[in-house]
Amino acid sequence: MKKLVKEIEITRIKLHDLISEKKYNLLDSEVIKLSQLLDKLLSEYEDLK
Repeated sequence: MKKLVKEIEITRIKLHDLISEKKYNLLDSEVIKLSQLLDKLLSEYEDLK
């Protein structure tokens, strides 16, 4: 679970940076993919609770 929490935090930071890099274009395919990954990780975390 500790590893998952770390992965969530790293992904969250990457997503934040990518959104800034893409000038807040939330429809960019890279932003969408990373956002989906973060959603998946968060769902996994919730399932473990």
